Amino acid sequence: MRLPRRHAPHAVSAWGIALTLMVFLGGTACTKDKPPAPVSATTTPALTIPQAELLALTRFTNYRRGSTQVTADIPVQGHSAQLTGRLDWRHGTGLAVLQGKGGVLEHGRHLLRWDRSTVSVQYDWTGPLPTHPPRDGWTERALTAHASPMDTSLLLLLNLAADRPDNAQLLLHSGARRLSQEKVAGVPVTVFAGPSVTAPGAVRSTPGRTLYWIDGNGGLRRFSARPGGAGGWLVATFTA
Repeated sequence: MRLPRRHAPHAVSAWGIALTLMVFLGGTACTKDKPPAPVSATTTPALTIPQAELLALTRFTNYRRGSTQVTADIPVQGHSAQLTGRLDWRHGTGLAVLQGKGGVLEHGRHLLRWDRSTVSVQYDWTGPLPTHPPRDGWTERALTAHASPMDTSLLLLLNLAADRPDNAQLLLHSGARRLSQEKVAGVPVTVFAGPSVTAPGAVRSTPGRTLYWIDGNGGLRRFSARPGGAGGWLVATFTA
């Protein structure tokens, strides 16, 4: 993890707000230990209209939901770290404890808060996740999706919400695919591979993949992606 320093706020483009549905190539279902394999457009059927409508509602459903608990494995310089905390999807902020599993983080435990412009850290955090961020003691830097898979992962988690539905008609022709029916924590979900469209000016990943585990109400139960196009996978599970 880079030592945070204070920078001028980093503006996120309109495409950046929608990058989770527009940046990465599709993949098949995965676990935390096994990344998805590429999807073949010739063997996986295109979305039906109801499937496209369900996928199009997901980020708006998250926005209306407001906040969520998140547990995620995220890649940090060739190693995995566990992120456990809360996302405020309506206001675009996160607060979580990051537990290192080796590498540059070793086995350190740090408190993070972030939005779409900055990420702040309190190193060597020993307490539980606080209800509200502490007022003092933060070290802050700009959050830049191009800088590292960790920064991309933090931004992706916030960008899983939007204040309006995505365009279902565009999703029909985007390369998105319905992969399977599964369960997450006992809840039936449909697994989708995200669009293979790369938007101009958006964060790019070569190769990259996104996966969405969506319940029957359009709620996102799990999300997976490979930020930065190489190395480990982001795998995030969400609960109310």
